[in-house]
Amino acid sequence: MSGWYNFIALISLVGWLLFSSAATSPASLEKEEKAGISPMAETLLVNLPDGAYQLCTEPDPQDWRDGAGVCLNCVKQGMSIDGYYGYPHSDSFVCLRGKLSKNWLYGEGMVISWVGNPWFEIPQKKFTWDKEERLNLSQGNLMHSDGIGEDRVKWIIFKQASLNMQGLYLYPNPRMTSPTQLCDWSFN
Repeated sequence: MSGWYNFIALISLVGWLLFSSAATSPASLEKEEKAGISPMAETLLVNLPDGAYQLCTEPDPQDWRDGAGVCLNCVKQGMSIDGYYGYPHSDSFVCLRGKLSKNWLYGEGMVISWVGNPWFEIPQKKFTWDKEERLNLSQGNLMHSDGIGEDRVKWIIFKQASLNMQGLYLYPNPRMTSPTQLCDWSFN
């Protein structure tokens, strides 16, 4: 009887080894890369052709969500970027435009303030906007204001913005709202 148990244990071990090696095979890594999940998460936006992109701090959830973690949704033209950085399914985002330099975006940022998302003070000194500590903003000024009381909306521009994009995951296609729908720079 013990020979039979040893045989079953051996077959189980071989099955487990085959399964675990298939999970990390080059074919499965290639499949993940095509799905936008770079195993190394080192896709440089600067090396990609012009177009619309979404990069996030977490891999593509491949479900109903537009993204995971905090994401950069942008349009790239040459070394210029126009887009926003924010948390999917929230009203927490910063419009960004600027130039790429390796894993960094340097330029300007803009936020919109309203009753549900107020900015009571406009920071002048450098501060980190996100809990992931990737986006720094400074030199804030009121760019435009519209309405009164609870209907007042303010556009605040930050003349200095720097976003560290190192290790962001490239998604197959942008799924978040288009930057042109959220970021109106016409007041600048």
